Amino acid sequence: MRVFWTLLVDSLRLLRARALFWITLTISALAAVIYLSIGFTPTGFSMLFGAAEIESPVLRAGTPAAELFYLGLFSKFIVGIWLSWVAIGLAIISCAPVFPDFMAEGSIGIPLSKPVSRLKLFLYKYIGSLLFVVLQVGLFCAIVFFAVRWRVGTWNPSVFWAVPLVTLVFSYLYSVVVLVAVKTRSVLPAILAGILIWFASWVGQKGEEILYKVAYLDTPGEVISTGENDNVRQWHQRSVWLMACLPKTGETVNLMDRHVVVGGKTGFSNSGFIKILMGMESTPEESVDQAIARHSTLYILGTSLIFEAVMLGLAAWIFCRRDF
Repeated sequence: MRVFWTLLVDSLRLLRARALFWITLTISALAAVIYLSIGFTPTGFSMLFGAAEIESPVLRAGTPAAELFYLGLFSKFIVGIWLSWVAIGLAIISCAPVFPDFMAEGSIGIPLSKPVSRLKLFLYKYIGSLLFVVLQVGLFCAIVFFAVRWRVGTWNPSVFWAVPLVTLVFSYLYSVVVLVAVKTRSVLPAILAGILIWFASWVGQKGEEILYKVAYLDTPGEVISTGENDNVRQWHQRSVWLMACLPKTGETVNLMDRHVVVGGKTGFSNSGFIKILMGMESTPEESVDQAIARHSTLYILGTSLIFEAVMLGLAAWIFCRRDF
C-alpha cells in the first residue's frame, strides 16, 4: 500500500507538470462557470449572471421545465460533448507518454528495485493515470452540484454519476493506448490506436442504433413491409454481435440519462429536452427514450470491462516479461 500511494503521488506530480492538464482544467472550470451563470427569472431565463435576459413562457423560475432544461444542458452538452469527447481526447494525448517514460532506461530501475511485483507496479501506474480524468470531471461536477442547488433549488447528487462514467470511457480507450505503448514504447502509435478504437466504437454504436430504430421502432410516414423488416433485423443482430467485441463508449456516457434525477424521478428524456429547446411544453415525467435504453447497464459495462481486461491483461503480460 505504501508503494501504491508513492506511485499515485508521483503520477499526480507528472500530470500537474503537463501543460495539457492545466489547459483542460482551466477550460473545464470556465465552462462550469458559464453553466453557473445561467439562471431563471419569473418571465424566462438569464445568461452570464443576468447580463442577458430572454423571455420564455416555458422556461421560468420554479417550473419543472426549468430543471429539465438545466440538467439537460449538463447531460447532453457538457457531459455528452465536452467531458466525453474533448476532455477525454486531451487526456489520452496527455497520458499516452506515461508508460513509455516509465519504461525508459534510468526511470524504471528504481521502481523495480523495490520489493513489489511488476504486475502491481503496472496496475498502480495505470490507476494513477486515471487521476487525470477523475480530477477534471470531479471538479466540474462539484461546481454543477452547487449550481443546480442555486438555480433550481434542489440538491442533486446524481450529477456525480458523470465522474465514474466518463472515467470508465477513458479507461476503455486508455487500456488500448497502454497496450500499444508497452509493446512499442512509442507515444504516437499508442495515441493513434486509442483514437482508432474510439472511432470504431462510435461508428459501430451509431450503425447499430440506426438499424435498431429502423427494425423495431415505428417510422413516421412510411410503412415497412414484413420481409424488408426481417432483413433489417438480421443486419441489426450482426451489428450487435460486432459491438459486443468493442467498448461501449457512447452507451456508457448515455447511462447518465438513465441515472440522473429530474423532478424527483430517475431518468432523463431526450424528446422532452428537445421539446423545450423548441419552445414547447414538456415535463420531467417523460420516459427515457427507448433507443437509449435498449441495452441493459450490465451488458454495456460488462462487455466493455471485459474488453478493457483483455487489453490490460495483454499489456501487463508484455510488461512483466520484458527485459529492462
